[in-house]
Amino acid sequence: MDRLQLYALSVALFYFGFLTIPAIIRYQLILAEEYVQALMNTATAATLSTLMVLSVAALTAQGSLSGLGKVAVPLVTATASMPHTAVGVLLAPLVFGLGISDTTVAIVLAMTVISLPIGFTVIRGAIASLGQGYFEFLRSMGLSGPRMTAMTLRSVRTAVILAFLLSWFRAFSEVGALLIVARRPLTVGVYIYEFFLSRGTEYVVGGALVLVLLSLMAGLSIARLERDAGGR
Repeated sequence: MDRLQLYALSVALFYFGFLTIPAIIRYQLILAEEYVQALMNTATAATLSTLMVLSVAALTAQGSLSGLGKVAVPLVTATASMPHTAVGVLLAPLVFGLGISDTTVAIVLAMTVISLPIGFTVIRGAIASLGQGYFEFLRSMGLSGPRMTAMTLRSVRTAVILAFLLSWFRAFSEVGALLIVARRPLTVGVYIYEFFLSRGTEYVVGGALVLVLLSLMAGLSIARLERDAGGR
């Protein structure tokens, strides 16, 4: 292990310990009954949201690489730099107007808007890395439209999986927009916010540490994808 690797590992261990050890030492790890249901609600909504994100990203990423299609990039990624409470406020007229506030539909809608920039950017970047010659080769084979898109996505399948993971966990972690448009059914971010205000830190530390473990699993999955992609 060289010095640079040792430095990276040291910083990572300090970062992870700084985030978790004080909470474990100071508080009892309490999980309220509502936590498991909130976890299931969030996972279900995040999955539905991510399927929508991948569908949109797959259909638009390739077309946004050239010409007028490039205008799609800032339009799709605009929300990435906005506070998510602001996104919730912008969604509010639509959600309240349709009468779907505090519903699973509103949750999925908010999650999709928040996580779309991530899925779109990952897939678009992977497709762009193929180079223009790749598309000229596909056209020479008589491929166009949906068939070209399908072949392109197969060529960047690792990026598609990565986009799924990143979009899913971004949707799963959403809370800002949900506080505006959909506090119910209870999602895990709203659970932690509400229980922290009403019962205190001790009642939410355990739930937060569970989320750290889930995020660690995501990180390991991403590292495995990177290793496999490097091997090919």
